[in-house]
Amino acid sequence: MNNKRLITNGPLFDGFNLYDQGSVLIEGQKIAGVFNGAVCIDDATDIDAQGDLIMPGLVDLHSDSLERSIEKRKGVFFDIEFALLNLDRQLAACGITTFCHAISFADDELGLRSPKEARNCVQKIKNFNKSEQSLVKHNTHIRYEVGSQKSFHIIKELLNQGMIDIMSVMDHTPGQGQFRSMESYIKFHTTEYYLSQHEILEKAAEKQAENHKSWQMVTKLINMVNAAGIPILSHDDDTRQKIDLIKKLGVSASEFPVTLEAATLAYKSGMDIFMGAPNLIRNQSTNGNLKASDVLKHGFCTGLVSDYYPESLFQAAFIASNFTTSREKALQTVTSGPGSFLKPTKNVGVLEKGSDADIIIVNQDHSWAHITRSFVRGKSIFQIQ
Repeated sequence: MNNKRLITNGPLFDGFNLYDQGSVLIEGQKIAGVFNGAVCIDDATDIDAQGDLIMPGLVDLHSDSLERSIEKRKGVFFDIEFALLNLDRQLAACGITTFCHAISFADDELGLRSPKEARNCVQKIKNFNKSEQSLVKHNTHIRYEVGSQKSFHIIKELLNQGMIDIMSVMDHTPGQGQFRSMESYIKFHTTEYYLSQHEILEKAAEKQAENHKSWQMVTKLINMVNAAGIPILSHDDDTRQKIDLIKKLGVSASEFPVTLEAATLAYKSGMDIFMGAPNLIRNQSTNGNLKASDVLKHGFCTGLVSDYYPESLFQAAFIASNFTTSREKALQTVTSGPGSFLKPTKNVGVLEKGSDADIIIVNQDHSWAHITRSFVRGKSIFQIQ
């Protein structure tokens, strides 16, 4: 049986370069050739892109959509496998072929985000990714909350079991980062977790008192994760001191820096910077922090992440072209940019010979672009007429 297929008749972006016309040859699960221009291969079955854009499948490094799918309303929980199955289908339609589930480890601090439930989520994700039910590639993004002692030991176990793909360090202690004022800390925890002001202030005082000691634990964790060759990000960076600290500890990227100063310093120190796609589409941060468009304008942005809204990632790539020096730079923010951060363990976000045939076809005829077809490892996982 001939398993060669040729996607042709459309412009092509290979992860770095954009061509007016291009073709991709798929053989089995792999890309067998990428061509600038239309080609004809006698023993291949043609897949007509009908003038639509051919490009790599999207790479999403950070999304807490699974947590939100499990707990759709406060205190209303759904089965993890049920949530995974439905989210998987949603991602295929979004053109996201490599997806990193952001799972928070915060020692019972944030409801669902308890160590026990977080570990269960990670195990379920890994099992689902190996199953025949999975359409897209599912990875784990472990989010460690500074000061979480029980989580520290669980993450160490997961690391030894090879269950972690990337990790980030987040610090929600009031007075810095996302919560530079106590007012913002109280407002967030009141509206998001329905806590009383007394409960919030009690937790804030505890985190502030233990912060220095907590960062000693972070240092140990980062050393272990770096030794395993796993990429690490820092979350909500706000000052020169924070950037200097995380850089010294061996963190290689900053996600959602909250000030332009922090983003600038991170970029100049050689760190990757990742911003939220919803932020870019709305042209504002949910908490009034740094705009993704400003990071793009300065040329600092390595990539975009969907954060909490998978559909936003694809659209943001086209909006990004308004703030970058070229359309290629914009498309890189959702393909080779985040894909390169996952290397050397992964080879995603690019169309090149020998890589997995993770490919999407994109129609741009209307105000909002949409996916017409998605492939993962050469298998068609989504198609609309």
